Amino acid sequence: MKRGFVNLRLVLDINLLLILFCTLSIFGFEEGGSLWVRGYAVIPEPQIIELKDGDFRFGSDWGLELVSGVTAEDIAVRTLLRKLKERFGIELRIRKSGDTGVGKIIQLDIIPGSTAKGKSEGIVKQAYILDLNPDKIIIHGNDRAGLFYGIQTFIQLLSSKKSDSLTLPICRIEDWPEFELREIHWDTKHHQDRLETLKGYLDRLAEYKINAVGWEIEDKFAYQRHPVIGAPGAFTKEQIQELVQYAKERYIEIIPLIQGPSHMAFVLKHPEHANLREDIKNNYMICPSKEESWRLIFDMYDEILEATEGGKYFHVATDEAYFLGSGKDCRCAEKAKQVGRSGLFVDFMKKTSEYLHEWGREVMFWGESPLNIHDIPKLPNTLIDAVAGSNEEEIRIEKEHGMRIIIYVSSQGTRPFFPEYLPQDYPEAPSKGRLASLYNEISFGAARKGLVLGTFIAAWDDSGLHNEVFWLGWVAGSAYGWHPGLPEPEELTAKFMGLFYGPEANNMLEVYRLMDNGAQFWRTTWGRIPSTKKPIYGSSRGKFKIPRPRMVQSIDLPNLPDSNTLYNHSYWKDHYRGIMENLDKEREANNRLIGLLNDNLKGVSRNKYNVEVMLSIAKYFRHNINLFETLAQIEDTLSVASRNYLDYQQAMTSLNGAEKLVEDICKEREQSYQELVRIWEISRYPKGQTVGGKKFVHIMDDTKDHFADRTPDLSYLVMRERGLNLEKWAEDLRKIREEYSKNIKSIRKRLGLTDLD
Repeated sequence: MKRGFVNLRLVLDINLLLILFCTLSIFGFEEGGSLWVRGYAVIPEPQIIELKDGDFRFGSDWGLELVSGVTAEDIAVRTLLRKLKERFGIELRIRKSGDTGVGKIIQLDIIPGSTAKGKSEGIVKQAYILDLNPDKIIIHGNDRAGLFYGIQTFIQLLSSKKSDSLTLPICRIEDWPEFELREIHWDTKHHQDRLETLKGYLDRLAEYKINAVGWEIEDKFAYQRHPVIGAPGAFTKEQIQELVQYAKERYIEIIPLIQGPSHMAFVLKHPEHANLREDIKNNYMICPSKEESWRLIFDMYDEILEATEGGKYFHVATDEAYFLGSGKDCRCAEKAKQVGRSGLFVDFMKKTSEYLHEWGREVMFWGESPLNIHDIPKLPNTLIDAVAGSNEEEIRIEKEHGMRIIIYVSSQGTRPFFPEYLPQDYPEAPSKGRLASLYNEISFGAARKGLVLGTFIAAWDDSGLHNEVFWLGWVAGSAYGWHPGLPEPEELTAKFMGLFYGPEANNMLEVYRLMDNGAQFWRTTWGRIPSTKKPIYGSSRGKFKIPRPRMVQSIDLPNLPDSNTLYNHSYWKDHYRGIMENLDKEREANNRLIGLLNDNLKGVSRNKYNVEVMLSIAKYFRHNINLFETLAQIEDTLSVASRNYLDYQQAMTSLNGAEKLVEDICKEREQSYQELVRIWEISRYPKGQTVGGKKFVHIMDDTKDHFADRTPDLSYLVMRERGLNLEKWAEDLRKIREEYSKNIKSIRKRLGLTDLD
């Protein structure tokens, strides 16, 4: 019996090995090993890889042949020539008809239907074949978009190696996306990127076959019909048109994402439009029962539609409509009694979608509360639910209704400075990390059972992170939209580091882990207290009976000493003992982080500015460590003064020393903040800028308490420390020191001590 069991296990093991071998073969692990094992990286993972043994060198001795209507003016050709020259110093000569002077050839052509047979038209156009051999390279595109994507894969394979050792694997790749649309999120509620920055972003997005941008533009567009809405320096219609054309040439669609009926504080904060609020006290919601509201909404739509002329999609951002149907001074509350809040949502979407369909746009929306899933069949089935999640009943209803969906995932939540990409084991916030969430939701989530059009990788501006820190999330999420399930997050992250920063990148995965750690330490070292700023109107649970205070981060300061005895009631170090015990470890980690970033800033060949942004953040993290260390030193110094209060010279030295420590840490605070501002504003305009005499109107959202909305400029990042008012604390210490200096003679005399010199 025992022997039979062993034999059965042996058979099972052999079968499992056979299954594993077949699986590896399907995904490209054939006789030549995998591309990744061979030292090559491609993101996203190609669908079919036929990998042979052997590599071959590539260099300036190769020529370029254009056939099947491909011309030198095509973006695919221009991209190939530009990147070969910029990255590797290779200038290819285009072979002309009858030219026999060029030996090894890259042939570019368009052959409709060459691969991805049986797929939808939107997917087929993006398909390509890449055939790599020592004497000839052929890149077929089913269409021009496919040829462009084949070029991106070819460049990535070359980019895996250092420029002095360029090789390519002998292989054949057939590739197409699983989903037609791979959309990432530009959220510009609280900042405005420079136009050239966004063009650079579009070039980067194209490298990873990302083909859509949901642009939450809010007040960064200069509306002509309602100029008060646009922030100073907002993009003009002509600038948006320029950017849209730049994107379209790279097979990327910029999809305008316009908020309503909620998230409209950027409009309703202005006195000119305050009468359109559903509740006069709340600038968060517009009233959909007023005709004037619709005139404003459609005016905004018209201008954005004109600026994005030729686009296919439009996103009506209906998320978090907490108070829809609560307006008592308009007809909203009365209507809600008749049709329900969900019915009001349906009416809003019917009206907006009908208007946008007349413009020829397909309409996306956030299908969430207060929409009841059983009201979905009341909506036009031409709508696209862009926030499909894990509700299987909702997905089933939408599928039966014939409604397409987009798998929604977020690469960042509310944490300042850096997304929580990687697994975390912090007791207060354990998490598998955002990358694991992207991987699982897109590859295996319930939404896969619906009529999936694509993916949406959100990157919210709520906490005011710099866009440079979103790239790993944008790329990873979109990669799984191209090829769900492959590779696993660990491998994809490693590939990203090499492709995004170049093969010279050093320990970038460790950099990301240390950035993650630094952001967590910066956030959790401070407590929370009520703010004196404008209170909050309500939340997802409804309107508060009494507006609630916003919360701000704060820490205690060491006690000031008594002006007679200098006794300081020492407590601070004991109160923050847990933080102080970890301070050496955090400083060591921060030093390691700054060292790695400095090394990479000198060494990486690509996206150096991305490294520079992270370095500015890492140095700002270091200041927080220095602050805690300094406050501990201040308390120790004051304790020395207390113990020696009868020794005038010693006491005064200690008091002056404490004051100098405060002066130095305040100076360091401003210097580190100003350096961060300098680096960040290389790629973006000054936040809350004044342009042409027009000043930015900063009135906080009555409902959403966004960290980045706390101040009109970037000072929300330094707000909590400025709020401590260490300068005032130092001024009070100075007064105590002066009072002590006046009183010390009488104190010594009363104690029978000799006079001071």
